[in-house]
Amino acid sequence: MEKMTKLKELVELAMEVEDSDPIDWSIVQVDPETVYGMMAAHVIDMFEEEKEDTELIMMGVMVKLLVENFVLQAYFAQDSD
Repeated sequence: MEKMTKLKELVELAMEVEDSDPIDWSIVQVDPETVYGMMAAHVIDMFEEEKEDTELIMMGVMVKLLVENFVLQAYFAQDSD
């Protein structure tokens, strides 16, 4: 699959997921589609690197992002109390 096609599909998929778990974009001064595009391009670059442990590395990245999201959500929940 061509990289630009893959990028577009990845951005669309990620943005669809946001429909069920919206991000409050009002707290940052950035265009959501630009951010999704930048992050998707980075993920594609990471995934395309020919490494022996690509799957394990990608799972490690996902865990790190989930933990980061958890901490941010906890922080915002405490801040709103």
